[in-house]
Amino acid sequence: MGFFIRKAFKAGPLRINLSKGGVGVSGGVTGARIGLNRNGAYVYGGRHGLYYRERLGNRKKSRRSPDHIKPDGRPVEINVNGTTDLFVDTGATFPSPYDLIEPHPWPELIETTPRYKNPMMWVLLVFLIAVSIAIPNIIVWAASAVIFLLISWSIISDYSWRKKGHKMVETIAKAFEKDPKRVNLDVMHQFEAKAPKRFNERFMPDLFCVIIQIAMEKMDDAYIFSYNKLEKQIPVSDEFIINTKQAILTRRMDAVLEDHLLTEEEELEIRELIKKLDLSDQFIFEELQYLNLAQSVRKEMESPLVELDCPIPLVRGEHCYAVFEDVRLLEERVQDRFQHKRVQYRKLGYEIQIEGTLVITDRRFVIYDSGSREYRLNKVLDVITDLEANTIEITISGRKNPIYLTAKLPMVIAARIEKIIENKVN
Repeated sequence: MGFFIRKAFKAGPLRINLSKGGVGVSGGVTGARIGLNRNGAYVYGGRHGLYYRERLGNRKKSRRSPDHIKPDGRPVEINVNGTTDLFVDTGATFPSPYDLIEPHPWPELIETTPRYKNPMMWVLLVFLIAVSIAIPNIIVWAASAVIFLLISWSIISDYSWRKKGHKMVETIAKAFEKDPKRVNLDVMHQFEAKAPKRFNERFMPDLFCVIIQIAMEKMDDAYIFSYNKLEKQIPVSDEFIINTKQAILTRRMDAVLEDHLLTEEEELEIRELIKKLDLSDQFIFEELQYLNLAQSVRKEMESPLVELDCPIPLVRGEHCYAVFEDVRLLEERVQDRFQHKRVQYRKLGYEIQIEGTLVITDRRFVIYDSGSREYRLNKVLDVITDLEANTIEITISGRKNPIYLTAKLPMVIAARIEKIIENKVN
């Protein structure tokens, strides 16, 4: 059984959890506020001759004791009474749609330590000086001098090629940004021909990454067309090109969704960009699915409530506003208890109570099949959607434990419940 941990945030009436290494959604009834994000590995910056790349650091370590860290590195939840809860997948929930969305981190880039920062160089120099002082011999002095000159030349050469590599990237990037139709790659070819292999492996990927980033930021046909030509000329592997394009597009999508707002204009912009870049069908499917999930919540929040024909009898003055098939009512139960390093643990999991149709009116929500359960909407205090577990947690006044529902798209159901409560429930 795979473990998961619930971690949610509140953003307007709709609250949706952060999980799966950064995948998350937030929403609000007023306006379509949606946020999705995935982790990257590098950040590039620079304009007009100022270029840099920086490796993004790891997340800050939890302040909890190491005993309270799960095997995958995430902290577990600790209750007030000192018991730690671990949630185990019992198979009662529907598969999360986010399980099909693979993260696309930046491809690993080669980074070598400059020679002048290598401590072994300085240790060797100190050793040569010590030997020369301890052994006053002309041959020892001559050998030490030769080695000293070789080390000095190595440090100077390393510094010089690094400087040339940065200048090469900056020059081409600046020219590409100024006029993508007139980019001269002579400086790149000269560097490729003369520079040692390790510097080509260090700076050619940088050049490719900066060029594609500029092309995607400009969002202009001239830049996209020019980039597609340059892609075949920059000496990097096909695998690196594919991984970088996927990571760059992913970062672009995250930037669009960073403000928790996916507008129609932004959605069309991303869809158009996906068409312009030469990407695999599988990757396009994943990214479009990523957008479709955000789009479905936005449309649900923006669309007006419409009264529907109800499959169950209604009382006088009651109106039906939602009917969802294939919904499960769950109950959270303790599956096991154990102690590890003097910490008490509980394994919690869901069990299916009813699987059938969910009906939501302006007074109640009912789930029914062979049996039925009914809950009053005016008693609902909070609604949380957990994307990893693919559940909706509904807190009801006067009830000790929350109500748990699972469906194929729980965020849409949660948004509808909140909208009905917001607009129809007194």
